[in-house]
Amino acid sequence: MRLVSLTVLFALTATAGACVRVNVGSPRGTSAAITAGDLQTRLTAFAHDTTMGREAGTIWNERATDYVAAQFQRLGLQPAGENGTYFQTVPNIRPRDTTMIRGLARNVIAVIPGSDPALRGEYVSITAHNDHLGFTHRPVDHDSLRAFNAVIRPLGADSPPHAPSADETARIRVILDSLRKVHTPRLDSIYNGADDDGSGTVALIELAEAFMKGGAKPRRSILFVSHTGEEKGLRGSAWYTDHATVPIDSIVAEIDVDMIGRGSVSDIKAGGPTYLEVVGSRRLSKEFGDWFEAVNAKEPTPFVFDYEYDVPGHPEQYYCRADHYSYARYGIPSISLSRGAHRDYHQLTDEPQYIDYPDYARLTQMVFDGALYVANADHRPRLDAPKPTDPHVPCKQ
Repeated sequence: MRLVSLTVLFALTATAGACVRVNVGSPRGTSAAITAGDLQTRLTAFAHDTTMGREAGTIWNERATDYVAAQFQRLGLQPAGENGTYFQTVPNIRPRDTTMIRGLARNVIAVIPGSDPALRGEYVSITAHNDHLGFTHRPVDHDSLRAFNAVIRPLGADSPPHAPSADETARIRVILDSLRKVHTPRLDSIYNGADDDGSGTVALIELAEAFMKGGAKPRRSILFVSHTGEEKGLRGSAWYTDHATVPIDSIVAEIDVDMIGRGSVSDIKAGGPTYLEVVGSRRLSKEFGDWFEAVNAKEPTPFVFDYEYDVPGHPEQYYCRADHYSYARYGIPSISLSRGAHRDYHQLTDEPQYIDYPDYARLTQMVFDGALYVANADHRPRLDAPKPTDPHVPCKQ
């Protein structure tokens, strides 16, 4: 669907002007505990309009990686990038639009050394991607787009568009009328990517703070990798695993978090406070998947793992679409965690105001507990499948 068509469909009355700017929290100090408030504070900054959608290869994604690196440095994590820095440059990534200001495409890498001298040379990697889609030169009315997608594209870009029927048009109008009572028409042109994957990126920072300021002393080292270029075909994670800044075989497991800020019943039909999509956890190591199930079961409100999208041959190809695959292809037990697509997926409306912060905090805490469990285990997850002989063969769902 061309977004400009919405202007015709709904006779939008918004006039030209500034893009939507949403402020959902004021800056304040953060704590060692993983909290909804801390996540909201950080995500509001990271997915703000001023980051211009963070497209890989632009100056705005470069500035986003500056933010992540500055947070890691402030918290005291050791740089684990190139030449003693927090960065690893990923070559040959360019903006899709030649009018955009070019910048460096960079992964951000940091480490918390393990407490056990015998195991600190092994790593549990926690990853997310820092890039999104940038911005468009064709702004549309924010609320009209949300109303349209609520009916026609409930999974955002993963829902094929179609012209609304008379009944659908009426339903769209009811939703839009309710939104008009709250907001006047407001143009939007920035893909903020609050959930995709601002939520994962901010979770990395929150997890780093919890490890550094809390009482946990993981035996193995915790490796944080903020990838660029996921939206351009997993480019950043593929580059990192092909040119890892630690020995690739020393990474005992990888946990990828992508779109972990939503998942309510209003977002996805099967959604709710316990909904969680899990992909890849048992592909290489049944034990690794069992460990995460056991950790989750001990949470105050456990999530219900949905393995639907992990089924071999599933048409949505989630196993091949997330950064965890770049690690799995090297024989590293890997898990992709997501609370699912929604009407704002890859849309201009993916903004911090729509995040479910309490459940987002619960999931971030579960990731912390899972990473700590693996880091303290007396052995690395046992492989059930042979290690791939060629990491560059095409991915197979």
